[in-house]
Parts: sequence; structure tokens; C-alpha cells
Amino acid sequence: MDLAKPTRLMVAVAGCVLAVLLNTGSAAGQPSTTPSTPISTPPPGSGGTGDEVVQTQWGPLGPADRDFLNRVKQAGLWEKPAGEKGKAKRADQPKIQEACKHLIEGHTLLDNVVNRAGVLLGHTLPTEASDEQKGWLAEMDAATGDEFDAVFANRLRAAHGKVYAYAAQIRAGTKNELVRILSTQAMITVFDHMKVLEDTGRVDFAGLESPQPLAPPPPADNAAQGDQAAGDQSTNPTDGVIPTVPEGTRFTRTAEQGVFGENNGVFFGAIAVLALALVGMRFISRSKKSRRKSRSF
Repeated sequence: MDLAKPTRLMVAVAGCVLAVLLNTGSAAGQPSTTPSTPISTPPPGSGGTGDEVVQTQWGPLGPADRDFLNRVKQAGLWEKPAGEKGKAKRADQPKIQEACKHLIEGHTLLDNVVNRAGVLLGHTLPTEASDEQKGWLAEMDAATGDEFDAVFANRLRAAHGKVYAYAAQIRAGTKNELVRILSTQAMITVFDHMKVLEDTGRVDFAGLESPQPLAPPPPADNAAQGDQAAGDQSTNPTDGVIPTVPEGTRFTRTAEQGVFGENNGVFFGAIAVLALALVGMRFISRSKKSRRKSRSF
């Protein structure tokens, strides 16, 4: 009997099963890009102005939301050029180069998200940096060597600290779904930028604004406290509809989902199939050798 044919057959079957399992795991591990509601593009400029609150399919869009969209856009309009200046001026400084790389990549991503949000919300974004931001870029143009490193690190670190606090405030209170997505990504990106700027060793922490304690909560009577406690027990703050995600938005799986997202079981099942196939091939190979030996005698 020719044992090569069963061996090839087992390898082929195992390969097919493994491919199906891994493909299933890969597809299931990706967030759905199909929106739960149809996406419509409102006319430009329809997102409201001043103190106006405009109703959109993503939730109400108010003055703070529009201000945040503008600030994210303007941040990229000066911080990305700052990264490009650092790359050109300080090619011999690895830590400055690393910070510049993160600045350019991070704001390229944020630009994609905020541009998409602006279109979907009918909000026209600014096209140039503020006068203050242009002044910081001018400082970097005039500086060289160690002076450039100090201006670069401290101007950017101070600005990122303010934006991070503002993004957290917006994320905590906005009623608009797209602004929540943008503020979440902004916090991730800005935190990364603060870290690489601090890693340059040129940040003067004494020059940063000191944090202030929160104002104490207003006094409440016992009845109100009892109602609040009952509400806390009956309401789960995580309940609600999963946000509708615009195409092109980048997401990162959380640690709770495991190393391979939500599909650890699928992955390890595929590994088990592969292991069984290898064991079977080994067994067939040994059987084939035994038959050859018996024939030789």
C-alpha cells in the first residue's frame, strides 16, 4: 500500500481546516465597518455657529463640540510642521527624531478622523494654525542646536498638556457620537506625544501649569442622596447602543479582549488541528518505515 497518498491527503485536509478557522477568527476579530444607520452627508456649514445647538444623526452638536473639532484640526496644522522641522534640524538627535516621528504619524491619523467628522457633521474646519501657533513655529525656525531642542520640547509639551485635559473634558460630557470617537483618539494620541516629548529629557516640568483640585460638590439633603444611591444601583453606566463608526476610523482592541481579540478560542482550535495533523503525519511515517524493514527481512 502506498502511504504517501494518505499523508498528502491528511496535510491537505488539515491545511483547509486551519485556513478556514484562521479566516473565521480574523473576520470575527475586526470591528464591523457597516454602520447601524445609513450615513448621510449634510451640507457644509450646516453644523451651526456660536451658541447654537444643531441636531445631527450622531447626536446634538454644540459650541464646545465645534470648538474641539477646530482645536484638533489646528493642532495638526502646527504640530505636524513642528515635527518636520525637528526631523530636518536635528537629524543627529535620536530622541528628537523619535518624537518627531510620533508627532507626524499621530497628527496624520487625527487629521483623517477630524476631517471625516467635519464632513459628516456639516462643520467647516479651519485651514491654518492660530497666530499663537504660528509664533511658536517661528521660534523653532530661529532656534538652532540645544536651543531648538528646548523650544521644541517645551512648547509642544505645554500645548499637549492643555489639549489632553480639554479632550478628557469633552469625552466626559459630549452628547455627540462622532465627537466621542474623536476625543477618545485624541487622548490616545496626545498621551503618546507627551511621553515621547518627555523622553527627550528637555522638558522643564517646573514651567508647566500646576494642576488644581476639583471644586467640592454642592451639599445635598439626605433625600436627594437616597434617590441618587437608588439610581446608581439600578443604572449601569455602560448600558447603551454601541457607537456607529464612520469608515476610515482607526480602533485598537482593549486588553480585556485578549491577545487575539475576542477569538482566542478560534486561534487555539486552529493550533490544535495543526498539531493533530503533524502527529498523524509522524505516525504514518513510522508505519511506512516499519513496513520497509519487514520487507527487507
